[in-house]
Amino acid sequence: MILIDLVNHCILDVMKDRGASQLRAYFNQYSPAARAAVKTIPVDLFTPYRAMIKELFPNANIVADRFHIVTQAYHELNKVRISVMKQFGSDSKEYRQLKRFWKLLMKHGTALDYTTRKSRVNFKHAHLTDKEVIDRLLALSDELRDAYAFYQGILYAVETRDEAKFKSVLYPTKNDAQHRSLPKAMKKARRTSRKHFDKIINSFIYGFSNGPIAGSNNKIKAIKRTAYGSRSFKNFRLRILISCKNSFYSMNYKQKSADLNNVKKSAA
Repeated sequence: MILIDLVNHCILDVMKDRGASQLRAYFNQYSPAARAAVKTIPVDLFTPYRAMIKELFPNANIVADRFHIVTQAYHELNKVRISVMKQFGSDSKEYRQLKRFWKLLMKHGTALDYTTRKSRVNFKHAHLTDKEVIDRLLALSDELRDAYAFYQGILYAVETRDEAKFKSVLYPTKNDAQHRSLPKAMKKARRTSRKHFDKIINSFIYGFSNGPIAGSNNKIKAIKRTAYGSRSFKNFRLRILISCKNSFYSMNYKQKSADLNNVKKSAA
């Protein structure tokens, strides 16, 4: 488990175990006053950490990672697309259309091309814009249309950090039949977002995300792969801290090296 200061993306430490007892033992080495001074803790949607965070850091605001909210909606929309696709049968033109243009369905609505017309395979080579392709795909199924509207609403609210829009997507009014008739898969994504609503709104307020952590994890995986594993966690931890230029270990090492060079120059 890695700990990162998300303000300056500095790696604070690497721990061997992320179990609750080990985390408590690690953080209890700091005084209650130091832990009470922590203001925000961005985490993913893993629920068991919530109670422990409140216990160890009583004044911290938990910030849910926006990426995981969007990713869950993305995967659930894809499940709906596949389900609708199978309803038509693999030998149908509708099946081929939904299979070929799945990436357009997953795109943010603002990223679609509304002007350029292209010859589209599986639409009898009709010259259509991205938006026209989407309209034809959504016309195949009300279930797909409602799931797509929910997904796009989540994308827009998260991108613009619009609390009112996000709330309207999760808690539709009586007149909003489109959101109330969500497919089962999308209802799961909506329940998760409702469960973590306050934490997601905190991400709108503070702007933090787990992006730097994900990037550091990828680098650590690369270190582990090129080393063909490591027998000693102590050496593995030091290797990570040395490799990451923004870790406290690397920054302290650079400062000590600079101080030593200044001393040598003064002596010369």
